[in-house]
Amino acid sequence: MRRYKMYFLKGIFSLLMVFVFSCSLHAGQPPMKLWYTRPAQHWMTSALPVGNGELGGLFFGGIECERLQFNEKTLWTGSQTKRGAYQSFGDLYIDFAEHNGEVTNYHRELCLDNAIGMVTYEMNGVKYQREYFASYPDGVIAMRLTTPETKGRLNLTVRLVDAHAGKLSVSKDMLGIMGKLDLLSYDAQVKVLNEKGTLSVEADRINVSDADAVTILLTAGTNFDLSATDYLGISPEELHKQLYTCLSKASRKKYNTLKKNHLEDYQPLFSRVKLDLQADMPEYATDELVRHHKESRYLDMLYFQYGRYLMLSSSRGMNLPNNLQGIWNADNTPPWECDIHSNINIQMNYWPAEATNLSECHLPFLEYVAIEATGKADGSWRQIAQAEGLRGWTIKTQNNIFGYSDWNINRPANAWYCTHLWQHFAYNNDVEYLHKTAFPVMKSTCQYWFDRLKEDGNGKLIAPDEWSPEQGPWEDGAAYAQQLVWQLFSETTQAVEILKKANISIEDTFASELAEKFRKLDNGLEIGSWGQIKEWKEDKGKLDFKGNEHRHLSQLIALYPGNQISYHRDSLFADAAKKTLESRGDMGTGWSRAWKIACWARLQDGDHAYRLLKSALSLSTLTVISMDNSMGGVYENLFDSHPPFQIDGNFGATAGIAEMLVQSNQGFIHLLPALPSAWADGSVTGLRAEGNFTLAMKWNAGRLTQCSVTSGSGAECRIYCTDARLMKVESSRGKDIPISFIGNHLISFPTVKGETYRLSVLE
Repeated sequence: MRRYKMYFLKGIFSLLMVFVFSCSLHAGQPPMKLWYTRPAQHWMTSALPVGNGELGGLFFGGIECERLQFNEKTLWTGSQTKRGAYQSFGDLYIDFAEHNGEVTNYHRELCLDNAIGMVTYEMNGVKYQREYFASYPDGVIAMRLTTPETKGRLNLTVRLVDAHAGKLSVSKDMLGIMGKLDLLSYDAQVKVLNEKGTLSVEADRINVSDADAVTILLTAGTNFDLSATDYLGISPEELHKQLYTCLSKASRKKYNTLKKNHLEDYQPLFSRVKLDLQADMPEYATDELVRHHKESRYLDMLYFQYGRYLMLSSSRGMNLPNNLQGIWNADNTPPWECDIHSNINIQMNYWPAEATNLSECHLPFLEYVAIEATGKADGSWRQIAQAEGLRGWTIKTQNNIFGYSDWNINRPANAWYCTHLWQHFAYNNDVEYLHKTAFPVMKSTCQYWFDRLKEDGNGKLIAPDEWSPEQGPWEDGAAYAQQLVWQLFSETTQAVEILKKANISIEDTFASELAEKFRKLDNGLEIGSWGQIKEWKEDKGKLDFKGNEHRHLSQLIALYPGNQISYHRDSLFADAAKKTLESRGDMGTGWSRAWKIACWARLQDGDHAYRLLKSALSLSTLTVISMDNSMGGVYENLFDSHPPFQIDGNFGATAGIAEMLVQSNQGFIHLLPALPSAWADGSVTGLRAEGNFTLAMKWNAGRLTQCSVTSGSGAECRIYCTDARLMKVESSRGKDIPISFIGNHLISFPTVKGETYRLSVLE
C-alpha cells in the first residue's frame, strides 16, 4: 500500500483514562421518523417510499381511497438497440365505501428504524390503522389493515391497475396483471387475506366485508437477466410460476411472522450506524420541519439516515444498480428516462455505501459494472471501445439496463466506475474480490487508456478531445479526464502490488506498461489565472471564468471523490480548489449542493459544508425539469429535488455528512475533520474507514472525548493526532498496544481481526 502524507486533526483526544469501549459507546439517536398530519397529494413530493432493494412502493395514506403505486427495478421499455425508459408498474387501490364521516387524529409516518409505514385516523368512533413494509426475505410488499379497538368494521375493495396494457386476472382472493413491453415480460400478483368477514369477486376487484383485519401481499417482477446474452432469462410462464410460489409461501405465514422476518433482516443493517447530535424528535410534522425549522439538528440526523434507508430500500438483491430515482417512479416518460446516468449520478448514488456501513448495498452496482465491462464477450460497452480501435471498454452518458449506451460519449466514466470497484476493496480488504471482480475490470479500463492517451509537447500523456460535463468544449487534457485516469492508474498500481504480495500472478507486460504510463501521465492539476484549479488545459471556449456557477464540479474530481487534492498533500492545490468552490457558489441543483458538501468537508471547513447542507434542505415544490441554481432542495417527503426528483442528492448529502465526521482517503483515519460549530456536542457509532475499520466517537464542545476502533481485518491502523506523543492505545482485553510514530503527529499500531481498541490522550 502506498504511503500517505498526514492529515491535520483539528480537535485532540481530551478524555483521561476514564473511557468506555465501543460496546458501551452508543450514540443516543432519537427515533428516526418522517410523519405528517394529512395524506400525500403527489407521488414525487409527499408520498412515502418502501422498498426491498428491487420491489418498491409509494403509499399515499388516502382516507376514502388508499393508493400504493409500485415499481420493480427491471421494468423497462427499450432493448439493446433502443434506449427506452424505466416504467411505473402499476397501482394498488383500496377503496373504503363507508368512509364518509369526519376524520380526526390523522397520522401518516415512515419509521426509518424499522422500515415500516403507518397510517392511523379515527372516523365515526372507529380507529383505523394501516401498516406497510417491503420484505427482502419474503419478496413481497405487505399491507395490514385493522381496526384495533373494534371488530368486524373493515369494508373495502381492492383493485390492481396496470400502468400499461397488460391482462388483468381476478380470482377468489387474488389479482394479477401480465404483459409485455419491448423486450421484457412482466407479472404482478396480489393476494387478499381477510380475518373474519367475507370476501367476494366483482369484475375487476375483490370486495371485503365486515372483516376484523385484512392483509394484502404484493409481488412483481420481469424476466430480465443481466447475465444472459439477450438479457432475457426465464419464460413468461416460468416468471408467473416463480412469483406465484413466492406469494403462496408468504401468504402461508402469519402477518406477525412476515413482520418479524422483515425486522430481523432490516434492523441489523440499518442500526449499524447511529448519529446523535443532541436533538430530540420535534413535535411538529416533517413538512413543517422542512418548511419552518430547517435549522433543526434533528433534521440533519433524519436526512443522513434517510439516505441510508433509501440505499437499503433500492439496492439489494439482483446485480443491477438503482437509477436516477432509486426505484420509485410513477411516470412512464420520466425525466432523463430515469436511467443509469454515468456523468456523476449513478456514482453519487453509491458514495455513502462504504463509509456508512452498507457495503452489501454497493454490490449490485459493482457486479453490474463487472458483468457489462468484462463479463459479456460482445457487450456494447466493449463495442464502443472497439469502434474507436481501442482495447477495453467505455460508455456514453445515458444507459439503460440492456447494455444500450447513448447520448454523448463519456469515456472517463469507465475510470470513475473503477474507483467504486477499488473503494469496495479499500474498505473491506477482500483480496479474493479484488482478484476476481475488481482487477479484471480495472486492467481492461487501463488498457483502454493505454491506447487512447497521447503525448503533449512536454512529453506528458493527455486524453485527447475530452469534455467537462456538461459544459464542453471538447479539448485535449481536460481536468475531468486527467484526474480520473490518474485515480485509475494510482489505484490499479496499488492493486497490482497487493495481488503480487498475495502470490497472485500479474502479467508483467501489463504491470510494466502501467508503471510507465502512470509515470508520464499529466495528473490534471494546474492552477489558472485567478488561482483556480483549471477545468481545461487551454480553455479555448473561455468557460473557465471566475463566477461560472455551473452545477458540475468536474475539475474537482481530485478533491472529492478522488484523493489527489488535500491540505496535507499540497496546500497550493487545496487553496486553488477552495477558489474554484467559491466561484461556483453555494447554490445549484439538488445533487450539486450535495457534492459541494463533500468538497468543503474535504477542505476541512465544517461550517461551510454545514451551510451547504442547510441549503440542500431548502423546501422545493417544482416537479418539472429546471436547471435554475436557486430551485434545488428537498420535497416534503425529503426526496431530493434536482428539480424534479433525483435521488442522487439524497445519497450525496448522506455521504457528505459522513465526510464531515470521518475521512480516511489519505491513508489514515482522520476523525472529525470538518465538524461544524452547530454540531458542538454529539456522538456517532458504526461509521467505516478504509482498511476495514469501524469507529465509535463522542465529542463535546467541538473536541473529541471518546473513540474506539474495531479492526475487521487485522490491518495496521493509522490515526492522526495533534499530540501523538501523549496517545495511549489499549485493547478491549485491557492490554496496552505498542505505538509507532510515523512523522509528525501520525501514529500507527498493530491490530487483531475482530478486536476493539480504545484510544485516549493524557492531558
